[in-house]
Formats: sequence, structure tokens, C-alpha cells
Amino acid sequence: MPKIAIIGAGLSGLAAAFQLAETEAEVVLFEKSKGFSGRAASRTKNGCRYDYGANYFKVNCNDVAALLFRDLPTEGLCRIMGDVWTFTADGTIEPGDPKLNAGAKWSYKGGISSLGKLLVEVGNLQVTRETTITKLEYEDGSWTLIDEKLNSHSGFEAVLLTPPAPQTIALLNESEIDEDLVAHLTGELAQSRYHSQFCVALNLAGTVTLPGNAYALINSDREHAVAWLSHENQKAEHVPAGETLLIAQMAPAWTQDHYHDPQEDIIAAAREAVKKLLPTELPPLQWADTQRWRYAHPYSAASLEAMKPGAELGLFFAGDAFIGKGRIPRAIETGFAAGKHLRQYLAIG
Repeated sequence: MPKIAIIGAGLSGLAAAFQLAETEAEVVLFEKSKGFSGRAASRTKNGCRYDYGANYFKVNCNDVAALLFRDLPTEGLCRIMGDVWTFTADGTIEPGDPKLNAGAKWSYKGGISSLGKLLVEVGNLQVTRETTITKLEYEDGSWTLIDEKLNSHSGFEAVLLTPPAPQTIALLNESEIDEDLVAHLTGELAQSRYHSQFCVALNLAGTVTLPGNAYALINSDREHAVAWLSHENQKAEHVPAGETLLIAQMAPAWTQDHYHDPQEDIIAAAREAVKKLLPTELPPLQWADTQRWRYAHPYSAASLEAMKPGAELGLFFAGDAFIGKGRIPRAIETGFAAGKHLRQYLAIG
């Protein structure tokens, strides 16, 4: 029985494992955090459930549609009503592009991270959580993974790497693999660069609506402190009646300038920026929450084609590092593609 290691239980890694679950291979995922889904992340606080990484997903290809609407339970899916409007640095708010707003926007009643949980449950996937892999060793066709506690996980015939490019580069540089191959792979991965971004959740004691039929507002000129503002109440069962929960994604440039500021300063600045942006009085702030994403989403992509030399040793890659944008369906597609390549490499059904 061939053994496959997948590093990262984000959606690309989980999608690959889900596809491989129907084969005779033993697949083990290693995830550094407690949860699943990576930056498709959800959190619960004071009776609210909210998405503080990716805010929603669309379904634009048959493979992802089959996964979401055929292979996984659909009871928890919730469609988000409303469009994404735009705003500029001077606060001008306008309807968004109809073409970009076409198509349904989805999350889950239990939060967008439910997608990863469903993949694990339905696929009966084996995930070793709270385990950070820090080194790879390759010898005589077999891979050994070393974690941060110096535990060895051995006997793998293939490895799939799915973390953000900077983390994959650091792992490869610490690994015992052919130096020329590492230089080639890390050089290509360096083409994928990421924005850092603060997410701030603002819970208000009252009802607030966005202009028109807007579910969210996005900064079109990239010169505002806020890059994205969405209304979590538009997702079924996320926010109790009588409250408003706004999700503010701060601009990458603003985030860099304030990366080490105290949490209370980040919250105060986000609330003030939102207050100035919206053409309505904000009710009192009841509570707030923050998340600092070091690798929020890529803005340039590495080439999967250029990573093919790794496959000669059974080393494969997937994730949004090869997309250049943080898009859930595209990340899933890279996982499906990696699963297909792994099946071909190991000649498994």
C-alpha cells in the first residue's frame, strides 16, 4: 500500500486527499494548526459565527460543483444575497460591475471552514493536527518528514506540499534533498508573493445596512485604509437578531504600516475608518476581534509547470501560490490536479 504525505490541511491539501481517498493509498495530512481549511477560516464569539479569512466562494467549474453539490452534504450551505459594491479613497460608493457580481456567492451556516470539516468527515481523511513539519529527507525512493518536536514520520513514497510559498521555501531549504533541485524549486516559488492583512470584526449594538443591495464594499483604487467591508448578517445563522457584525479587511499597505500595533489600536482605527466610510451613524461597539494574516493572499503566482522536476522524486505541489489570487475554487482545483498526478505517479486506481 503506497503512503502519501500531504503537508497542509487547507482546501488544496484536503481536496487532493479527498480525491485520493477512493484509492488503496494511505494518505496522511499534517496540519500545524488545530483546525482545517487554512485561510477559509471561521470563528465563534458571543453567539456570532463569522468568516475572518476568505469571505465567500463561487462555483465556476464542474469539478468543484460536483464536490459541493453532489459529494458533500448541502444542508449547511447558505447563499449570500446582495452584490459587492465599490468605494474610492474619497469615500464615493457605487454599484459594482454586474459581470463580477454575476453568480451565486456561498458560505456555510456554520462558517466557511465547514467546507474543510466536511471534506475530512465525508472522505474519512487522516489528519495529524498541531504538527509542524520542519524538514524533509529523501533516500532510496522514500520520504521521511521531521516535525518541530524532532519526531520522524517515515515510509512515504510521495509528498504534496500546499502551504503558502514562503513557508514551503523555508521547509525546502531545511530539507535533505538535492541542492540543485531545491534551488530550482525555491527560485520558482519565490515568484509567488503575498499580501499581509489585518481582519477586524466589529459587533455593533443595533442594525446597520450597507448602501443599496450591497453585501460588501471593496476599495477600487487601493488607496483607502479599508480594502474590504462585508456584512456578516447576510449569512444565515451567523449573527443574532438586533446586532450587526461587520468584517473589515484592512488594506495591505495599511497593515504593513501597523503590523505590530496593539490590538486595541487596530480596532479603534478600523472602527473610525468604517465610521467615516458609511453614510450612516454606527451603533455602539459591543465587542471586536482581530486576526493578523501574514500570508493573507498571493498577488503573483509561481508556475506549476516549473515545479515538475520535483515529481521525479515524488514531490508535488498545490495551493494558491500557483494561482496568484486567493480563490477557494481555484485552490481546490490545484488540489484535484495534484491528486490526479499522484495517482499517475504511483499507478493507483
